[in-house]
Amino acid sequence: MNLPMKPSATNSPARFQLPSVAFFGRTMSEYLQMLALEQGQLRGLAILDVASGPGSFVAEALAVGLDVTGCDPLYDGDPEQITAQGKADIDACREQIRRNPEVLLYADIEAFYRDKYTALERFAADFTTRRNEGRYVAGALPSLPFANTSFDLVLTANLLMVYAPLEDGGMSQGTDFGLAFHLRAVEDLARVTKSELRISGMHTWKHPPERHPYCHPMMNRLEELGMRAELVQSHYDDGCSITNPACNQVLVARR
Repeated sequence: MNLPMKPSATNSPARFQLPSVAFFGRTMSEYLQMLALEQGQLRGLAILDVASGPGSFVAEALAVGLDVTGCDPLYDGDPEQITAQGKADIDACREQIRRNPEVLLYADIEAFYRDKYTALERFAADFTTRRNEGRYVAGALPSLPFANTSFDLVLTANLLMVYAPLEDGGMSQGTDFGLAFHLRAVEDLARVTKSELRISGMHTWKHPPERHPYCHPMMNRLEELGMRAELVQSHYDDGCSITNPACNQVLVARR
């Protein structure tokens, strides 16, 4: 698949452009940092990770006795093909950033990619052995295959806002993930949430990044559904927010 392209020589800000959702994952350490969480906060909770991808959060969490389920539309595929796609997406992204280092700015780009390959390896080993245990469920927003209030804590990172249309501050060349999709998505995330919901990636994907225009409409919708919504600071280096740390935030909604 084609991944981020260098922007044309115009006055518009540099940004990534993605024709489709990349199969890209993170380690548990990265994931908790993204979502402003500590491992101790997860004890005793039934947790759902939405758009889990080839990250190792589920595998690592299960290994330390946490109760986590991952959900992703590709989880009904062949394990070898899924792993191959994950590696191809990481490699393609790495090559394009190498060619265009001005697009995203990481404090340590090599460490960033080492973590991606590590996450993929851990995911692949766990997915192969646990996919029949109900820990990896095929499904996608805005209609998740779970009953109401099935989970104490629901998490999702780097899907919402990231794949919004380019004109709205996202990376997508299409319009499938516009505001209407986001509002339906948060409604369904809230539906399966018993207590708390966290969404990471609340900024635009351009330089300099800004708070995403979908942020407050999503928060308002969650408030209408009876949840208390707020923004908390994240310190994860996603290559974009490093130029404006103040907008690197997590949407937290609680019943």
